[in-house]
Amino acid sequence: MYAQRRAYKVLGEISFHFQWARFCANAALLFILSAAPLTPVLAQDSKPAIAPPSKWVIPIRSDAPFNLDPPDPSASLRWVLVERQINAKNDEQFFHWVCQVLTPAGVLKASRIAIEFDPSYESLTMHWVKIWRGTNVLNGLDPSRFQTSQSPLDAADFLLSTARPATLLLDDIHPGDIIDYAYSIEGSNPALNGMFADRVRVHLEDPVDHLVTRLLWPPPRKVYVQNHGTEIYPTTVYWSNMVVFAWDATKVPGLRLQPQIPIWYDPYPWVQLSEYQTWSDVNKWALKLFATSNTFSPDLTQKIKEWKQLPGQEDRALAALQFVQEEIRYTALGDGTSGYQPASPSEIFARRFGDCKDKTSLLVAMLRALNIDAYPVLVNSRARQTVADLHPSPVVFNHAVVQATVNNRYYYLDSTAAYERGPLADRSWPDYRFGLLIRPGVTALWEIPPCTVLPKTTVTAYFSIGDLNEPTGLRIVTVAEGTDAEALREHFSTTSQDDIEREYYSVQAKYYTDIRSTAPLQFSDDQQNNRFQITEFYSVPRMWNRLPEEAYYHCHFYSVNVDDAMRKPDVSPRTMPLGIDYPVDQVSRIEASWTTGWPVHPDNESVMNPAFSFYRNETFIGTNLVIEHEYRSLTDVVMPDAVPTYLRQLDAAMEFLGCTVVSY
Repeated sequence: MYAQRRAYKVLGEISFHFQWARFCANAALLFILSAAPLTPVLAQDSKPAIAPPSKWVIPIRSDAPFNLDPPDPSASLRWVLVERQINAKNDEQFFHWVCQVLTPAGVLKASRIAIEFDPSYESLTMHWVKIWRGTNVLNGLDPSRFQTSQSPLDAADFLLSTARPATLLLDDIHPGDIIDYAYSIEGSNPALNGMFADRVRVHLEDPVDHLVTRLLWPPPRKVYVQNHGTEIYPTTVYWSNMVVFAWDATKVPGLRLQPQIPIWYDPYPWVQLSEYQTWSDVNKWALKLFATSNTFSPDLTQKIKEWKQLPGQEDRALAALQFVQEEIRYTALGDGTSGYQPASPSEIFARRFGDCKDKTSLLVAMLRALNIDAYPVLVNSRARQTVADLHPSPVVFNHAVVQATVNNRYYYLDSTAAYERGPLADRSWPDYRFGLLIRPGVTALWEIPPCTVLPKTTVTAYFSIGDLNEPTGLRIVTVAEGTDAEALREHFSTTSQDDIEREYYSVQAKYYTDIRSTAPLQFSDDQQNNRFQITEFYSVPRMWNRLPEEAYYHCHFYSVNVDDAMRKPDVSPRTMPLGIDYPVDQVSRIEASWTTGWPVHPDNESVMNPAFSFYRNETFIGTNLVIEHEYRSLTDVVMPDAVPTYLRQLDAAMEFLGCTVVSY
């Protein structure tokens, strides 16, 4: 097992309706849809209310008979209607979904209706759930079947929310059934202080016969509309006290993502809505969000006083950073305004937990008290550079970090990186590209430079080769640096020794027949230099092998970690960009000793591509055969027209993996 991150999206099974809201979170705008029912549900209730829609709602009727075109034979279900209506004045939304189940796989998807909402400020009201079977209609709305998760969604996806799903399970769904359901959600995200930000989807994963969004907007408030990848513009109707925008599309084909797209890539056309005009407006909002008092509790004051005794500015910055990373537990806050606005530094310090906003706010306050310039920076760990293409809005961000100026040098510090170690010069940050620096007077996005501290893992396998029928001793030493060391540090801190030894043994057992462990796995953690080392001990009974028809013996050495880093994509013909893991630097070093000498000749090979570099060096040091492979990724994306060349050169490089030695 080797420390590697996967910086691309891999598709998984997500419930069919939940997919829309969830995809909104993963692409760029990480806003939890807010809307309105007639009868609100208390945030503490586990079951929704049941009532008709509010009077302002004008739903598109979908009563039987349904006149449907023949379905796409490759689809498991299709959407007959996807309808959403938004009343920005009342902070209400109405949703209406009609889908036809086509296959048994579609039955599994359609039997579970998942509605994402935030019970700390939103209330959910169900209007109807109808199941059309031919000309018969069945009532599927059973309040007792609702389940509301007590755990918020993945904190990595949301900056301003504690959203969680409510799920309704449907019984006895058959292929051919048409499921028609509607609900409303009421509430306004308290972090936005009454301002509006949202998105309109004009294309989904599955085909949609009719896709419509209707926005009721109250003058004289202004809404800014920005299209992304679409030429669909709304019709506009002026009422006496409201402007009605409507995005209406019919016969919308489905759009399926290819596996392993870059994490920032969003091929789905959509429309952005924001009441914020400029980044200056967003910055003014964020300054209030992160406003703190300079008055600290006695305990926090004492801690800062202790750090002020440290000799240098970097020592003081590191002490504060490590305290917040290690002593303040990172958690998604489940209820109340704590999910939207940071608590006071003294409160966070006392309770010893907080989300990314809390931890960032506390670290900024500590650093400033230590006379170190520090500011929050809002970033999007998924959208990354594409944030620069978006209209100004608070909800385009999903994470907060700290810009600190230490000894006249900028650092971007992540207070949630609990396993990060080493001096500031060895600290790294993802390739965010852009962020919003929360500082008075900021009027534009801040360009965050690429981090020069890159991860590296070196795996050295020492083979003591015996005679043809003797076992071979094998010692494997893994040294991880940078974020690779952090990944291993976290894994070893959260996994039992027995499980780790089984993991590492299973990796080697795939390559070497009948391998057995000869001693417990050992590891050491050099936190001062952010290096993590692992040593494994094995014996390989039969390193030399010969087929019955062969006149010679051979043994093969494997460059295991480099092999793993150079895996080919599951889908090679590409219409979408290919995401690759970046940054990656994997080195495999094989040192093999054999008393009678090696029947091989030194050799060097290299393969270069705009997306990666690979080299292989085979040489001798005394009587030891030394084989070194190194793979480095140079970018996180390969565009579709460059994929064929990339794959050919990846194949060429893979021809040089490992080494086979023949003995006659």
